[in-house]
Amino acid sequence: MKVLFGVKFSSKLIEYYREKLPENIELIIPSDFGNETFNKLAPEIDIFIDYKITKEFLEKAKNLKHIQIPWTGSEKLDFALLKKYSNITVSNSHSNSLTIAEHAVALLMSAAKKIPYRDSYMRKGDWSPRYESRMYSSWVTGKTLGVIGYGAIGEKVAHILKHGFDMKILGLKRNPETIRNSSICDFLGGPEDLSYILTESDYIIISLPLTNETKGLIGKDQLEMMKNDAIIVNIARGPIIDEKALYQHLKKSNITLALDVWYNYPENWVDFSKVDKNHEPIFQNYPFQELENVIMSPHSAFKVKDVGVETSKDIINNIILVSKGETPKNLINLDLKY
Repeated sequence: MKVLFGVKFSSKLIEYYREKLPENIELIIPSDFGNETFNKLAPEIDIFIDYKITKEFLEKAKNLKHIQIPWTGSEKLDFALLKKYSNITVSNSHSNSLTIAEHAVALLMSAAKKIPYRDSYMRKGDWSPRYESRMYSSWVTGKTLGVIGYGAIGEKVAHILKHGFDMKILGLKRNPETIRNSSICDFLGGPEDLSYILTESDYIIISLPLTNETKGLIGKDQLEMMKNDAIIVNIARGPIIDEKALYQHLKKSNITLALDVWYNYPENWVDFSKVDKNHEPIFQNYPFQELENVIMSPHSAFKVKDVGVETSKDIINNIILVSKGETPKNLINLDLKY
């Protein structure tokens, strides 16, 4: 059984894989991570770890049994191409769901308690937020939380806030009947219940996968349904909320936005640090950074110490399952695209 890594992992993490996997599983770490190299190695591999697949690669990979995405998001997969290869299974990893849930809670608390705003004033020696009513924080305990996307991440967010802050939980899931135990939710509905959840919630967590159906799910009409002092936390994907409608609504309302996901991403993630000649962020099309009711985080919810080890647990488990001829976990539905 041969496993090709299509994404660069640290040498320490590769050693962790070797320690946890049986000796009959060979790990192939290429000298570079380009398509030409992948195509040369394709005929001999059984498992590919990454999402960057091409037609030529799949045509050459006659023994390929499984494609493993090393994180949660799957929207960059070529679903149309993969559907032509029914013998290949595709999975993502949910091992980072807890750290992303923790980050979502941290963003929510920062927004509710206005910590970033107060901090920015204090750094200027200004104590005025202590006295201004617009800078008063909001209660979290006992409030209503809408979880738009009650999956691995959304459920963990709900668990933390239900048991830690006695919040009322309104969950939304594409197929709510698949949840066997929804005791955390006070209400668990389907897509038809979106308006109800947006209207009733004090705070809203967006934790949906990005698909053709969810892109732009929250637009002008949906934003206007929300309470005027609601807090929105997006740790899913930026385009789930229409960017123009979001920016315009933030300018005129008291809604607070906290987000870790954006709208423009470079091909090379190393380019994240770049700014344009006017030193304006390149990851958005509107100046969110100028709005006081916005908390910004640089797509870093999954960046915690030992994250590689935690994320790798799902991957290692699936490699072992495939090597035994068993069905891997966290399979992606190529029709639903998540």
